[in-house]
Amino acid sequence: MNEYLVRRSPIRSTLGVGAAVVVSISVATPTLTRLDPAGSADPGQAAVMVETLSPSLDGGSGGISVGADGRIYVADFGQNLGGGGKPGTKIFVVTPDGEASVFAEGFRGASGNEMGPDGVFYQSNIAGGYISKVQPDGSHEQWVSEGIQSPVGLVLDAAGDLIVANCGSGSLQRVKPDGTSARFVETPLLQCPNGITMDEEGTFYVANFSNGNVIRITAAGEASQLATIPGNNNGHLIYHDGVLYVVGRSAHQIFKVSLSGEVELLAGTGEQGLDDGAANEATFSYPNDIGVSPDGRYLYVNDVADLSSTGGLLSPMVVRRIDLGG
Repeated sequence: MNEYLVRRSPIRSTLGVGAAVVVSISVATPTLTRLDPAGSADPGQAAVMVETLSPSLDGGSGGISVGADGRIYVADFGQNLGGGGKPGTKIFVVTPDGEASVFAEGFRGASGNEMGPDGVFYQSNIAGGYISKVQPDGSHEQWVSEGIQSPVGLVLDAAGDLIVANCGSGSLQRVKPDGTSARFVETPLLQCPNGITMDEEGTFYVANFSNGNVIRITAAGEASQLATIPGNNNGHLIYHDGVLYVVGRSAHQIFKVSLSGEVELLAGTGEQGLDDGAANEATFSYPNDIGVSPDGRYLYVNDVADLSSTGGLLSPMVVRRIDLGG
């Protein structure tokens, strides 16, 4: 993925450490439904609309999380994927009206993140190899580094454990509330696991950065391939109301995936751009992470603002809003 990553250790077929689970491989056959001319896969629904919420933030497109108050927290990964520039140091906060400010500073490649129910914010530092715990006032500390290897996506489970997507080792790490850390899953299905989310049943879903696959992992650690997203390079994903919303980063599109693996194009023509409008006319530019508003009406995505980028440049970034039509 980039020079921030540690050298990846060989993925083993058996593990003899901790609570890690080695999983079986099964592959679902992907299907793809495309938008009708009205901009919705269902002609009876209102058209999905895309608009720019906050243009040209001075940071690289990292993670997105949405607070209970509707504010959007956007991490600064850094200038590029190659690691040649300095790792990003900031987390921005954007109001639902698009007003942006710096929430916290002092990170090392701020990648994926997660907002806890108590307002505590968890931030991956891909260039530092650790997770930060950020208080509501923006103060933060280095919380855990044991077992953390080029971390990206984060999700909290029902027990309050933080599940970390280790891009650098092709694994998931479980971190207890007291900061103790143990390997949860390691499998060849995880190829630079990037985004991670969880449904009400405690099943996890992971988007691979190094290919187009979405991986389903049970609470017991059993993994299978759920779907394949066009473009061979995923960003992040979010679960909401029975479905997954998945970022096709190199496809410049956003997809909707059912829990049975059916893939539906939600927004984007597939051309790189920053055009607003109806979903079947709007364009995206290497979108990365995705969040959902508390009421479920809006999705938030961060794009690369420099349209000359071929995928390595991440800065500056633009925050887009997808209106699902109520």
